[in-house]
Amino acid sequence: MIRPRIGLSIGDPGGIGPEIICKAIPLFSASEAVFKVSSSASFFERMAYSFEWGRIFVELANSSDNIKFAEECNFTWGGIAGEENSLNGLFAYKSFEAAVDSALNSEIDALVTAPLSKNAVEMAVKNGFRGHTEYLRDRAGLDEVVMMLVANDFRVVPMTRHIPISEVSSSINERLIRQTIEIVADSMKRFEGIERPVIGVLALNPHAGDNGLFGTEEAIIAKALSSLKNENFEVDGPLVPDVAFIPRFRSRYDTIIGMYHDQVLIPLKMAGFERGVNATLGLPYIRTSPDHGTAFDIAGHNIADPSSMLEAIRLAIRWSNIEKNPEAIKSF
Repeated sequence: MIRPRIGLSIGDPGGIGPEIICKAIPLFSASEAVFKVSSSASFFERMAYSFEWGRIFVELANSSDNIKFAEECNFTWGGIAGEENSLNGLFAYKSFEAAVDSALNSEIDALVTAPLSKNAVEMAVKNGFRGHTEYLRDRAGLDEVVMMLVANDFRVVPMTRHIPISEVSSSINERLIRQTIEIVADSMKRFEGIERPVIGVLALNPHAGDNGLFGTEEAIIAKALSSLKNENFEVDGPLVPDVAFIPRFRSRYDTIIGMYHDQVLIPLKMAGFERGVNATLGLPYIRTSPDHGTAFDIAGHNIADPSSMLEAIRLAIRWSNIEKNPEAIKSF
């Protein structure tokens, strides 16, 4: 099997991104993947002076053929671990930008992004940066992409993402609902080998609106779902949100789509925070990320848990192998 090429952006160098990358990559054998890290080797060599995980990673990179650096990515950084500043924000942005270039140019098979600070990036670039997902959508020239959160076989999708709660209701429309469901269904077939995905769609309001007593958004959701009944996937909803995640109900669905961010992220993180992975669906390449932030409060203390980064890389490798060879699904 050809080793998939996995590109990684560093995230905020003042956060735990470099640490979890350095701790996760050595857990993969050279036969599993080739890693292209969107930074120069000199950055990690500087990390090696202060941190054991940096030293171990640099020694591995020097002795292995499966870790490569983007030597042109020799960015200035803000130095202090745990500090949010514009230099670190610019480093994170430039690393991410270069990694996306590699993905769009088909130089890598999958992109794994370490956590960055939206605030630090905006301090540096001042271009209205809203996050990884929106940037990836715009760079690919797409109208819409989907954010899926995965923990083992628990998959959820927020219909709307990083917007105020006050804007959720006005953002829900039939077109967005259909588009989201279609992208999810296509991705489940493409990456998971599920021939006829079963997708649950949550209501917005308590008791699924109780026939309009608590709101009318459910009528919009129901109308969108009824227009998809003849497709090569199954949809069910609007589901009552406070019971949909009870295990015996959740097990009916390959994916559950919610109307807003915390409606689906809270149950997923309760079920598997350490294993959570964020995947962007609908892109021309695979993108995954740990499902946590920069953790400035613990950066530099050598206590960051790489589990979520490990799972993000595993998912990127798995999906890359299945995309190249659909029969590979049988070996997972």
